[in-house]
Amino acid sequence: MGLALMPVGLLFGVLAGAQGWAASEILAVSLIGFTGSGQFIWLRIAGEGGGPIAAFAVILLINLRYLPMILTVSAPFHGQGPLKGLAAHMVSDESYAVEGPGDDRPARWAIRAGIFLTWAASTTAGGLLLPVIAGSRAAETLALLAFFPASLLLFTLSVLRLEAAAHTATGRLATRMVTTIAAAAALVLVLYLVLGPQWFWLPGILAAAVLVDRFAFPTTAGPNDGSGGA
Repeated sequence: MGLALMPVGLLFGVLAGAQGWAASEILAVSLIGFTGSGQFIWLRIAGEGGGPIAAFAVILLINLRYLPMILTVSAPFHGQGPLKGLAAHMVSDESYAVEGPGDDRPARWAIRAGIFLTWAASTTAGGLLLPVIAGSRAAETLALLAFFPASLLLFTLSVLRLEAAAHTATGRLATRMVTTIAAAAALVLVLYLVLGPQWFWLPGILAAAVLVDRFAFPTTAGPNDGSGGA
């Protein structure tokens, strides 16, 4: 996971350093505002002279998905007080995909802290590397390295989680799961083609979530679907 995220973090550090950010500022932003998409948005808005309020509003809208994600993985940290807040702060798309329902508290701490520290270290390293690679095409190379491994990694993790969820299903329930997930993917593709790459994201997530939750993973199962109840 860290190997896939490091090029993305290095790229952010290089771009932030090119805008005049000090390594300490890059580290602080990565630790306090731990969200890759939000940090890149902040970098762009700051570079275009935008204000912090506008940047905060955009980043908040982009990352609203973390609220339900955090709520669904917070139970093991019950009773930890401020540490529960820290554990919630370190939730990321990657940690959410990696953590299993049966993981205990130490395992979740290890997963989240590993991803969190890897990201912060790689972004800071990118800022420190800028003087060394200035004038070269290293930033363009990092952009290519950042896109393909990270995207492939998230796609693979999503497929593995769906496969694990459907592993115990048999008969008509398993067929319904596969059919519904395929239909959701097709719907998202249609939204992408109709709305474009900038606007399909939120309606696509909503439509896919409703379809999969309603039809692929029902809360109750019929007597003849082979599942033995949900």
